[in-house]
Amino acid sequence: MNRFVVFIVLLSATGLANADVNLDGAYERVSLTNTRTGVSPESANRRGLLIMGHGHYSMMTMNPERRFIEDEEVAAMSDEDQIAYLKEWLDINGHTGRYDADDSTLTWYRDISENPQEVGTISTLNYERRDDLLVIWFTLPNGDRYDWIWKKL
Repeated sequence: MNRFVVFIVLLSATGLANADVNLDGAYERVSLTNTRTGVSPESANRRGLLIMGHGHYSMMTMNPERRFIEDEEVAAMSDEDQIAYLKEWLDINGHTGRYDADDSTLTWYRDISENPQEVGTISTLNYERRDDLLVIWFTLPNGDRYDWIWKKL
């Protein structure tokens, strides 16, 4: 009997703990900032959407002023202009796959990515919630920490 009661208590506690780390929802990108310098590596008007649900996520960010030029027009450009256009066009960050989360760690398992070298990779990030904000952060090898802030929609 005592083992049954302990099992029920542990099962209930596990359910409560999992509810606390539920990150499911849709979030819009607010900012990405180097916490040491206060500078963002991206344009201030960069847009993004992060959707997490049922153990899967999809994330994409891009600059909204990114131009679209018809193929025929691109073909008529000089090589230099084509390269400049493609650099602008490729300024996008997007990947999707499965995710896990505990109280402070978010793990992304990239199944699809804009960067083919990232397909099948795993990213382990720290996070915290601040009211309706999800703050995901990572640290580069040089020690700089970046806070990536998302607002729940």
